[in-house]
Amino acid sequence: MSIRLVCLANSFKERGRCLAGIELDNQNNPIIVNGRPKWIRPICNMPHGEIPNQIAEPFQILDIIEISNTKTKPEGYQSENVLFDTNSLKKVDSFNKRNIERLCETTKYVFATRYDSLSEEVISKLNHSLLLIKPTAFEVIEKPNEQFPDKPKHRLVFSFNGFNYDLSITDPVFLRKYQKNPDFFESVKEVFLSLSVGVKFPATNRYYKLVAGIIIINSKE
Repeated sequence: MSIRLVCLANSFKERGRCLAGIELDNQNNPIIVNGRPKWIRPICNMPHGEIPNQIAEPFQILDIIEISNTKTKPEGYQSENVLFDTNSLKKVDSFNKRNIERLCETTKYVFATRYDSLSEEVISKLNHSLLLIKPTAFEVIEKPNEQFPDKPKHRLVFSFNGFNYDLSITDPVFLRKYQKNPDFFESVKEVFLSLSVGVKFPATNRYYKLVAGIIIINSKE
C-alpha cells in the first residue's frame, strides 16, 4: 500500500531526521479524520524512529512524497507513526503554498496546554503529536548554549489564539538560512508552523513542544 503526503517537517531528530506531513488523496486534497487533517510520520526501525540523514535530506517542505509497504506503529501520543520501505520514498509533486491554510487547525492550545512542555499526566491523555498553525506574531530569539558556547540555541517566540509560546526550532533549512543572514526574517510578514512533541527529556521528565518546520509565505526578499 502507498501513502501520499505533503511534507511539512524534515527536522533534526537523534542524529537523523523526522519527516512528517498530512496525508493527501490522489487529487492532492488533505484527508480529514474526525475533523482533523490526517498526519503521517514515516519512521524507521531505529531507537527513536529517526530516518537516516542520507534518505530524508533530499526532500523539502511542501514536496508531495509517496511511501510504500507501510505499517502503522502508533506509540502513545505519537499516533501518527508509520513504518515504511525506505527505498520507496519519492517525490511525486509539489504542494501549492496558496492552499496551505486549508491544512491549519484552530485548536485553543498548542497540544493541550499553554505551556512549552508537557507532563507525564498530560502526555498520557494526548492522542496526537503533530499540528500546523498560523501564528499572529513571531520572532526568533537566541539563547546561550552551555555545551557549545559558539553555537547559540535558536527559539521561536510566537502568539497563537491569545497565548504566547517559546519553542526550540529544529528545522535545519530555516536554521541555516537564519544563521547566514538573521536580518532576512525581519521582512517576513506571514508564516505557518509545523509543531511537534518530542520524546521525553530525561533530565526533566517532560515532553517538549518543538517548531519542526517554518513555512514562509511572503517577505520583502
